[in-house]
Amino acid sequence: MELLIIVLLIEALLVFFGVYIIYGSLFKTPFYPSSTKLLDRLIDSKLIELPSVVNMIDIGSGDGRIVRWGLKRGFMSTGIEFNPFLTLASKVLMLGNKKGKILNIDFFNHNFNEYNLAYMYIYSEFIDKLETKLFNEMPLNSIIVTNTFKFSNRNPDIIFEKLYIYKIK
Repeated sequence: MELLIIVLLIEALLVFFGVYIIYGSLFKTPFYPSSTKLLDRLIDSKLIELPSVVNMIDIGSGDGRIVRWGLKRGFMSTGIEFNPFLTLASKVLMLGNKKGKILNIDFFNHNFNEYNLAYMYIYSEFIDKLETKLFNEMPLNSIIVTNTFKFSNRNPDIIFEKLYIYKIK
């Protein structure tokens, strides 16, 4: 009986993983984890001046690791993720944490006016579609950090390893 339960659990996990892979392929929402160590080096380098109160959003938050990283840094942190499987995983990983939020919505329908720091590790086609929205909605002096992919219509203010930093002026 125990063996049957174990086999059924493994099969359920494989089915869940298969559906996740198909969903990610269909909607172009693959999961590429970000390095919190790289963000630590950026913040510790003092290349960017953060406000005394940081309200951060991770756009395409995946498993929520950047949201959890922000919370450890003392930031108010929100993640926004389109993939419901990744949203579920990140909410499970954040159980017991009442300060961070993970939203399962399309980021094109979200208002970014309350955030002064945005982080993204998403495909360039999505970054370019979000550029105008972010620069119009985020407050002056806000910072946008993109990982690996950059806005094609705008030069970054700072380049730090594979991070592109933009200041809203």
